[in-house]
Amino acid sequence: MVRKMVLAGLAIAVCAGLAGASLAQGPSGRLSKGVSGMFNRGGASSGGLLARLNRPLTPTMPGLPTASPLGLIAPRLSNAVLIFQKGGLATPAGRLGAIGVLSPRLSPVFGMVRMPPKTPQAFMKYGLTILSPRAAVLIGMLQGARTTAAKYR
Repeated sequence: MVRKMVLAGLAIAVCAGLAGASLAQGPSGRLSKGVSGMFNRGGASSGGLLARLNRPLTPTMPGLPTASPLGLIAPRLSNAVLIFQKGGLATPAGRLGAIGVLSPRLSPVFGMVRMPPKTPQAFMKYGLTILSPRAAVLIGMLQGARTTAAKYR
């Protein structure tokens, strides 16, 4: 029971902190913008909560969930946000994101067919995403952290 209370308290604290940051960014008419406004308010560099969580550490190949915290938590939701960040269903990346919402394991297959990987490492990344999307995102985040740390040395 104590664990549940602690978890609930942490969840409320995180939501309150994120809501405060969102409210500090602009007017209070955010609810009138609808669900698509929550997904994409200005792209990956700014915007709603989901767009900020879907900011990739490293660029990902088409059809893969982004190497971001949202991609690690929920690959389908990451692909849903990616649809709006990549320009909607009018773009090939947006359509691959829509396939990723249906199945995060099928969108890498379509991505490989559309644009075959040029390196063995990219081919392995697609294969790992087919096996486990979360593991592929975690490896992408670790690679991004390593390259970011190397930039500052």
